[in-house]
Amino acid sequence: MTNSKIVYLWWLILFMANGWWCCYCCWNEERTALLQLKANIKYSIGNDYLSSWGANETSDCCRWEGIVCSNITRRVIELSIIAKEEQLSNGTYTDDILRNWLFNASLFVPFKSLKALLLPGHSLAGWVKNEGSEKLRNSRKTESLDLSWNCFNRSIFQSLSHLSSHTSLNLANNRIASGQERLSGLDKLEILDLSNNALDDENGFPALGLCDLKYLEELSLSRNKFIGRLPPCLGNLTFLRVIDLTENQFTGNIASSPLSRLLSLEYLLLANNNFEMPISFESFANHSKLKFVTADNNSVILQTSSSNWIPKFQLETLSLYNCSQMPSFLHYQLHLRFLRLSNCNIGGNFPNWLLENNSRLEEVYLGGNAFTGSLQLPFLPYLKAFDISNNKIQGKLPPNIGSIIPNLLMSTMSNNMIEGLLPSSFGDMKGLECLDLSYNKLTGDLSIGLPREGSKLFLLRLSNNMLAGEIFPVSANINNLAYLYLDGNNFSGPIPRKLSTAPLRTLDLSYNKLSGNIPAWLGDISSLTSLALTRNHLTGHIPPDYCRLEGLEVLDLSENNLVGVIPSCFNASLALKHVFLSKNKLQGEFNMFSNSDHLQVLDLRENKFSGFVPKWFGSLGITTLLLKGNHLQGIIPRELCLASKLRIMDLSHNNISGPIPHCFGNIMQQHFIIERYAYCPPLGYAGFQMFGRDAVIDVESSMKSSSTHFFRYNYPWIRAEFTTKYNTYSYEGRTVDYMTGIDLSCNQLSGEIPKELSNLTQIHALNLSHNHLTGAIPSEFSNLRNIESLDLSYNNLTGSIPTQLLKLTTLAVFTVSHNNLTGRTPQRSAQFATFSESSYEGNPFLCGFPLNISCTEPREIPIYPPAPNCCKDDASFLDMESFYISFLVAYANVVVAVVVVLWVNPYWRNVWFYFVESFMYSCYDFFASKRSI
Repeated sequence: MTNSKIVYLWWLILFMANGWWCCYCCWNEERTALLQLKANIKYSIGNDYLSSWGANETSDCCRWEGIVCSNITRRVIELSIIAKEEQLSNGTYTDDILRNWLFNASLFVPFKSLKALLLPGHSLAGWVKNEGSEKLRNSRKTESLDLSWNCFNRSIFQSLSHLSSHTSLNLANNRIASGQERLSGLDKLEILDLSNNALDDENGFPALGLCDLKYLEELSLSRNKFIGRLPPCLGNLTFLRVIDLTENQFTGNIASSPLSRLLSLEYLLLANNNFEMPISFESFANHSKLKFVTADNNSVILQTSSSNWIPKFQLETLSLYNCSQMPSFLHYQLHLRFLRLSNCNIGGNFPNWLLENNSRLEEVYLGGNAFTGSLQLPFLPYLKAFDISNNKIQGKLPPNIGSIIPNLLMSTMSNNMIEGLLPSSFGDMKGLECLDLSYNKLTGDLSIGLPREGSKLFLLRLSNNMLAGEIFPVSANINNLAYLYLDGNNFSGPIPRKLSTAPLRTLDLSYNKLSGNIPAWLGDISSLTSLALTRNHLTGHIPPDYCRLEGLEVLDLSENNLVGVIPSCFNASLALKHVFLSKNKLQGEFNMFSNSDHLQVLDLRENKFSGFVPKWFGSLGITTLLLKGNHLQGIIPRELCLASKLRIMDLSHNNISGPIPHCFGNIMQQHFIIERYAYCPPLGYAGFQMFGRDAVIDVESSMKSSSTHFFRYNYPWIRAEFTTKYNTYSYEGRTVDYMTGIDLSCNQLSGEIPKELSNLTQIHALNLSHNHLTGAIPSEFSNLRNIESLDLSYNNLTGSIPTQLLKLTTLAVFTVSHNNLTGRTPQRSAQFATFSESSYEGNPFLCGFPLNISCTEPREIPIYPPAPNCCKDDASFLDMESFYISFLVAYANVVVAVVVVLWVNPYWRNVWFYFVESFMYSCYDFFASKRSI
């Protein structure tokens, strides 16, 4: 046999031994094992998952989804079977059968070279008996195990004790709580993630066995329930580079904690605890490797530091939300890339020096302070996000801001005192996506500032400035603009058709001086979900074209001069949630919105609607119903009691009659809060890869939300005007969700006040005044423990004022004036000590302080003037405003016609003068004869 044949045979044997002698590029035994594994798990995450894992023998299993093979041996080294994204984000499972699923770990035994096993999101609760994690002990090469987003409890610790070779373990988002079991046998563990569980051990580190993990480098205990101080044994983990204790209840001063001894620390995450944080940070002066610190929402304390100490660390990320003072060590930081000092109330001139020293800054959040002075920005070529909102910054924006910050993606400078024109260089920022300059003193128009060719502008908010002129020039590029807020300015003229070229989702032009007919072409912007044109001078009818906006959720056309009826096609608009049409001249009966199942807020106040209160209101999930100041009549339908989500109802100033339904005590039984936000596209954390690929602790994710938090806008037009405490208040944004009230005043209601109204224990305001109610005040009203305003005045109530009402400690306004009540006024204690005579006057048989009527001495029955009818004008069949206008116009026309006729026709002019002269002589003769007599 020749030497070449011997060499060939040798290589052939070697290849076969290493697994290359296979038909389809992966090991058959592992391929078979993968198919068995798929058959075991496919129903946990959907039949369409792992579709690439086919039975076709020609497919290469190393190319299947979630499989990584060795380039040399072709054996599986990483197996990643991750649940669907919606399951991980919601933390829910659609099939109850899959909950607490027990898994067969022996299915992984065939994978001899497996290094990483990832099984997040499968509702695993344990292992099949005798087929548990001890089977993984044979896979001695396995180093990383991810069992996050499952249903394991603390017993998992004991079953993992066999995995002595593992270096990475992820048990985040499970159901692990306090107990006796502890981590053991994991002597080589370097990475451990126990975040988002229910651990609440006061002596957490020793109880969990964490202090025995000598080689631990990365540790996450975030979003648990740990309390107390950090144990001294934490200082023994000298290899620790990353520690995340976010969102617990740890206490103690970090300067004296074991953290100050861990000189290997690179990432320190302490946000949302009860730590005492010395603002000097001097105890970490020797942590030369430290580069990432988040300590938001702790108790910052002032501490005298050495005047000459210089930190050895150079931070890349610093987040100190609510810190109260500018840290002095920042004067020595030169490598910052992420900086957040929000809501610290730091005063003084804006720290331009901080930006000059850190030219590689990518995200800066300095909102919610008290900085003054003007912006003197240095060249910041890497800056992507810039937040200086809610300060006291003055002066003009740098005219060359577009070249100073050329790569800016997002910026909010709202709620300052910035003045002047919008710099034209804003148009040079091709990458700018979100800009908020609202609540400043900007003037001029939008003709030179924003946006230009190539613009990516997605969100623009210039609300509450002094801008005027046209909204956008014809040359403006708004092809990417989705959110536009120009409310609270002085824009005038018609709404420009240029806006129809933008893919708008939200358009807010409220509180301007726009005029002309409300444009029908807005119905062509199919992407619109929110349209607000409040308080302008728009006229005409509501265009039926708006019915084509299938995604429209918010429609606010209130306080204009709109006339006619609401288009009947709105009845088929299933997406509408918030409708505001108040203070117009709309009319007709209620025959729309009956099919709007998602309707939550309906405001039709102060129009000319007539007819009856519809029964179908009760079948909707409506939360706010405002029908004040119309021409409604008839009785309140009992079906309205089915509106269990109703929070605010105003039917006042109508002509509604009949009794108050007893079932009204059943409404307001449900309380829910709806998130209503507009978002700018998320900006990924402006940094760097925190860890290697196998790292399980994701520090980066905890920072991503910070880049978008200032672009979350509560829709300002989500509001409800409601009269309480003698004043009309406008509840906006989230406050609407917390306000509850019923106003039935100024109607023709009769009968007794239902005692069932006392079931409305969450109500804040109840107004039944100016009706014809009779009977006694229900003593059960003492159950209205949250009520702040109770108005029962101007009725025909009898009996005494119940003493039980003294329990109403939250009551700020109380009036029962102008009824037929008898007896003594309530004892002057608690809230009732604050009520004046006006709360009780007009009751002839009522006595006691603060009335000037004694209950012991004989007295005359006082005579009170008749009660005013607050609904007199509303109930009139004649619109007096229209009458006066019509009369003046007609009178002017007659005068003009007479003058024109006399000017043109000399015959009639002579007749007129002759008539006037004869009338004058007749009057003279009459008075002369009277005088002679």
